[in-house]
Order: sequence, then C-alpha cells, then structure tokens
Amino acid sequence: MRYDCSVAALPEKQEADIVINEIKIENFRGFSSLELKDLKRVNLIVGHNNSGKTSLLEGILLLSEPNRSADLPEMFRAKQGDADTRFYRWLFHDGMAGQFTELSCTAGNVKHRVYLSSSSHRLLLSNPEARQKWSLHRDEQRFQVFEEGKWAPLTCRAIPVQHRDASTLVSLVGNANRKREGEETLQAIAAYIDPRIRKVRVDPGKDGNQVIVDIGLSELVPISQAGQGVYRLVSILAEIIGEQPKVVLIDEVENGLHHSVHEQVWAGLAETAEKLDVQIFATTHSHECLLAAHKAFAKRKHYDFGVIQLFRVESGIQGRVLDKEHIEAAIAGDIELR
Repeated sequence: MRYDCSVAALPEKQEADIVINEIKIENFRGFSSLELKDLKRVNLIVGHNNSGKTSLLEGILLLSEPNRSADLPEMFRAKQGDADTRFYRWLFHDGMAGQFTELSCTAGNVKHRVYLSSSSHRLLLSNPEARQKWSLHRDEQRFQVFEEGKWAPLTCRAIPVQHRDASTLVSLVGNANRKREGEETLQAIAAYIDPRIRKVRVDPGKDGNQVIVDIGLSELVPISQAGQGVYRLVSILAEIIGEQPKVVLIDEVENGLHHSVHEQVWAGLAETAEKLDVQIFATTHSHECLLAAHKAFAKRKHYDFGVIQLFRVESGIQGRVLDKEHIEAAIAGDIELR
C-alpha cells in the first residue's frame, strides 16, 4: 500500500486570523529603542551572538501573555541565583533603576502595551484612556499592563533550544493525538518531512509511557532510535498541534536537525502555521536554515515569511524586517546579514 505523506490531512483553515504586525520596544534588555514593522506569520530572527535574539523572544512572550512573567527566568536561559536580583532587574536596559520599559505591539487595528517600571518611577501615559489590566510587584520593580482597545491575550508557547525530556514528550504527543484530527495531522506533517514515519504513538509499556514511531521496521521503535532530528521535530509539531497557541517562540529552530532536512521542516512549519492560525518567531545561527526557509516559502502560494535581522551599532542593538526581495538580496550577498 502506498503511504500518502502529503500535508493534505491538515484541517482546512476556517477563517483568517490576526497576527502581530508591528512591535516597538523601549529600554528593554539590550534594546534602548527598537521598532519592527510588517511582521509576517512566520519570522526568522538572525544575528550574531549577543545581538538580542533571545531577548526579543522574551519581549514577545511578555506582549502575548504578560501574566506569565514569572516563567521568564528559566524559559530560555539557565537559572542563576535569585531571580529578583539576577534576572528581573536586567529586564531594564543596562539594568538601570529609576527608568521604565515599554513594550507595544499592534495586531490588526488593536494596540497593546506592556510597561515595566521601578516602584519609584511614575508613569506618564500618552493615552489617558489606557486602562490598567494587571500588575505584578517583584522586589523594587512593578509590571503594569495597559490595554488600548479590545485586546485578547495571545496564548503563547515557548520551545527552548534544549530537547524536551521523555515524559514531557509523552504529554505533548498525547495532547496532540487527543485533538480532533490531531493524530492524523501530526503523522502527516512528520511523514512529509521524513517519509519513513508512518505512525507516532504513545506506548504504555512496562517501563512507563514512551513515544514510539513506525519507520517501516517489524515493530514501532522508541522515538529516540529514529534520530535526534525526528525527536526535535515531533516535539515541536506536537506542541503546536496539541496546545493550539496563537504565538510560538522557537529558540535555535535548527538544533538537532541535519541541514539536508531543513527545507522539509520549514515546509511543515509553514503549513502548520497557516492552517492552524499560528504565528511563529524562531531564532537561528545557521545560514543553511535561512536559505532552506526561503526555498520552502518560495514554493508556496503566499510567501508569508520574513527575516528579522538584529545587529549592534554604536548606539546599541538595532533591527529591521526583510521581505522576500531583501531576503533574496541577502542570500545573493548584496545585503550583509551581520
């Protein structure tokens, strides 16, 4: 029997969704001032080490779900000492007290702002109609969230560079398989990327639940035996399908994936993002990953992909969003991706 490994098993998208199209950051971490416009459904963040890629992911999480600020210290970084002392004060640009941080974004015609200030700092808001929705005190710092217009929090999932452990992967795959058409969706996208994969299941074995996959052998094998690339890929797809977030943050998306499968991975992520109404922000250090993403989106009907380039200048970290034309110029060497 011929196995169909296309992505046609994905449910049809019912209606267009609103994505974040603009982000502004003032005095947050390494950013004194940053403005990113014309963001796409899938965005790849590039830049040298210490150019603010992870910091941008943290800012997007605060904008999407500010009530999850307590999750930030260990979300993308190794835990170091007391969070109030070693983490939260450094959310301010250069760790300077007495100033405030402002994060804002627009989605459609709705604007959303998040303020972070020290207890001694008095906020003077430009919009007197802005309504405070939430506040959190941590030591001498205060998170304040103000709403302009009707804003619904965007559920957000953060996928760190480290592989999910076995028990977490079991939970993710189980959640995905319980969704309507979730099992078929997960298997179809995984097979599209790696044609060996025919099934992805949770096996209640004597040694506890384990994720197993059908790769054409006499029996299903533990997913760890199918390679680190398959392990990483299935964990990302299962998290998106099972949790159905509106925003997904992926740190070092290429981690554990051989460059030869990057294009297929991006094809699967592109289809998942479009059909499940998910906006993706991913970081990479790999030029091959960037090239593969461009190739995958160039084959699609809509090129809904952008590159966020972050770079350091004398005044601090700056950034810009590259569209298809500028991405092609960068790949050709006409634009430097510093």
